Formats: sequence, structure tokens, C-alpha cells
Amino acid sequence: MTAHIPPDRSAPNQEAVDLVVALQRCLINFHARKEEPAILDGEGAEQIAAINRYAEARRVRAMLFGQNLFSDPAWDILLALYQAELEGKALTLEQLSETLRLSLSIVVGQVGVMERRGLLLEHRTSPNSRRRSALRLSPLAVDAMASWSSIAFSGDD
Repeated sequence: MTAHIPPDRSAPNQEAVDLVVALQRCLINFHARKEEPAILDGEGAEQIAAINRYAEARRVRAMLFGQNLFSDPAWDILLALYQAELEGKALTLEQLSETLRLSLSIVVGQVGVMERRGLLLEHRTSPNSRRRSALRLSPLAVDAMASWSSIAFSGDD
């Protein structure tokens, strides 16, 4: 796991990183045994604001330097779904494609990979169209994103 550390903030110490990695391993084992909900701490509004600023900074970066220079569609999809999760929403493939300015075929391919890894849950809203499927992060993915955001945005005001 890598986290962006702003230059004005020191990197987390190795003990903190080791603790997060150990926590992730525990969560993987926990979720593998049961269908348990994700563990989100009570910082909803602060977390949403930090994630929104981060996602907006990525969009601005793409506008300034070009969309393909920093291409990381899987991460952008995870971020968008995490934002939606924090807001209690689900997104369709079409919404992800439009929001992230990615082709639908790229979104479908990335979503397939993430589904196979157990990171996404799909809820079809129309039995005849995968495009109408509502996507949410799995509890495991929510926990991993929460762990990442706690490292990336610790001390963020």
C-alpha cells in the first residue's frame, strides 16, 4: 500500500504502516469467514471532505497535464465508489464512465477485475442490462479504503 504524503507532513512511521497492514490482514480473514459490514469510524463528514478534495485534485491534475499521463482507472473507480459509499450511494457503470471520463469498456474491464478480487458488489437494477447495475464497494474494500484514507489524510483539517 502506498499513500500520498504531502511535503509539509512527515511520513507515517513504520510501526503505523505495519499496524495498518496487520489490520488489513485481519479484516481480510474476518470478511472471508462472514458477510460482515465494513467498519467505518465516525468521521464521515471529515472523511468525505478529504476524499472529495483528493478526487478533485486528481481531476484538475488530469486537466492540467492531460488525461492519459497519470492514467490509473482502477484507483479512480475505487475512489469514486468510496466517495459514493461514504454518501450512502451506489453508482452504475454509466455513471462511473461519465464521472471519471473513462470509456465504458475500460470501466467494465476494471470492474470485472475488481469483482474477481472481491472488492465490488453488484446489484442489478435491470435484469437485461449490466449498464444498469448499481455497484458498491465490498466491506473488505471499504475497510481497505478507510485504512488508506486514515494514513493519507491523518491530521487533515
